[in-house]
Amino acid sequence: MTRIITLLTDFGLQDHFVAAMKGVMLGIQPDLRFIDISHLIPPRDIQSGAFTLAQAWPYYPPGTIHLAVVDPGVGTARKALAVSAGGHFFVAPDNGILGYVLEKAGGFTAHEITADHYFHKPVSSTFHGRDIFAPAAAWISRDIPLHKFGPAVRQPTPLKIPGVTKIQDALIQGAVLAVDHFGNLVTNLRPEDVPAYCGSARGCKMVAGQREITSFRRTFGEGAAGELFVVPGSCGYLEIVMRDHSAAEELRIGPGASVGIVFS
Repeated sequence: MTRIITLLTDFGLQDHFVAAMKGVMLGIQPDLRFIDISHLIPPRDIQSGAFTLAQAWPYYPPGTIHLAVVDPGVGTARKALAVSAGGHFFVAPDNGILGYVLEKAGGFTAHEITADHYFHKPVSSTFHGRDIFAPAAAWISRDIPLHKFGPAVRQPTPLKIPGVTKIQDALIQGAVLAVDHFGNLVTNLRPEDVPAYCGSARGCKMVAGQREITSFRRTFGEGAAGELFVVPGSCGYLEIVMRDHSAAEELRIGPGASVGIVFS
């Protein structure tokens, strides 16, 4: 049976890195189907990688193997993980990139990848994606049990996910989680945080980048040209957008920036 392996990295599209990983995997299991989630994660940006992976993996069939390599700690003492969660498998560095996955999936089983007979040799200290993570994903596709890779890991490194804080009844404070290709700012606030969202949003405003945004729309097309407004995005969060322009450029903010909803 053909197995699906998805790939998510910060390796870009210019170099040989992704192709080398795929070559290693095909050498172990020729009958694989690769799906590229993204290779344009900003370099070393674990938060963006974790968010992007979280938006993609649930839509794949059970048994899919997800290979995620955003690894600024490559060659250090950080662990390499093989994980089973939500009916899927994940291979990734233990640096928080699986944070959203483990939070949504609930229960999980994780093992450190230490059994070096599964590695591609010689192992480079700067390219574990090729030499450790890719081979592990391919061996999982051949039904090697996770415990064969190494010892159990009870608590993988958590991801520092910004929380939502309610300050009395006047302010809900949150943060930007991600910026998409269109410059839309994905916040960690949800439509249900704005009780009036489905009707009139009068009496509340979004504050971001020292700007007050008073327009709450349901679709991108409802906004006027050049208008900053808020829409409920496909990820389940409120997004700050700008019609025909980048909200991120307009407000000059990005992931981690504070945002808030103020009720009058």
